[in-house]
Amino acid sequence: MKSIEILLPYCSLENEPDQIRITLKANIIARAASIFKVERITLYRSRSDKKSCKDQKEILGLLLRYFVTPPYLKKKIFGKRKELKYVGMAYPLQIPTHSLSKKAKEGDIRVGLVERVKESAIFADIGVGKQVKISNSNYELKRGDLIFVKVKKGDLSELEIIKNPDIYVGYSVRECENPLDYLKEKKKEGLIIGTSKFGDPIWENLKEVEEKLKSSDKVVVVFGEPYRGIFEIFKQLGGNTDDLFHGIYNLVRDQGTKTIRMEEALFIALSLLNVLSS
Repeated sequence: MKSIEILLPYCSLENEPDQIRITLKANIIARAASIFKVERITLYRSRSDKKSCKDQKEILGLLLRYFVTPPYLKKKIFGKRKELKYVGMAYPLQIPTHSLSKKAKEGDIRVGLVERVKESAIFADIGVGKQVKISNSNYELKRGDLIFVKVKKGDLSELEIIKNPDIYVGYSVRECENPLDYLKEKKKEGLIIGTSKFGDPIWENLKEVEEKLKSSDKVVVVFGEPYRGIFEIFKQLGGNTDDLFHGIYNLVRDQGTKTIRMEEALFIALSLLNVLSS
């Protein structure tokens, strides 16, 4: 399965007037990422002023992490916060690790919250209504860590900590202060694609993009701000887009609206990549 990462600017929320709209936008981003099995969402500093949009970045990161957390762990991890006031309006992600009942069954893969650590075992909440004991297989774990747990027996007598689940378990969220260096490193590992209405028309480059996708196991898709696109952002940061990207593409031919919102562009881009890489 292809590894997909998306890069969103710190200033992604600057066109949202209130916490309700902020919450719904973050929810749409989380849903899009989950539908297309994005592995990582990286929030990148898109302005030379290091303090710019810092609050937006913190709120977006918090909401994205909240949405990807299984329902049975949300309260323990996040508690009550004013930024989460409207999350009840959001659509659930319904990824495999979220759609589980309290009654465990053999083969389940669950997200666990480490609550106690002993030399030979750890005790965790895996959403079964009680704390469970798991043999600690030489993992360096501490209270508060999140782990993946495979249920080997339905009575919970045999549980295993696993590193690489064979199902989609959601995305991780990280932050990037230096997108220029980050993209240069990522370009050595895989394909870097940018989205912009001023980019090359993707409908004229479908074969080229398809070939690039099929030859790359890792794909990074970069998006601009609500009011500033990729070319302006990276020029201000002192970067050369030709050095950082394998291609920057306009994804919509003859669009009917004046603008395409970032969360809409996200669905469009991931849909195209999904089809072209199949």
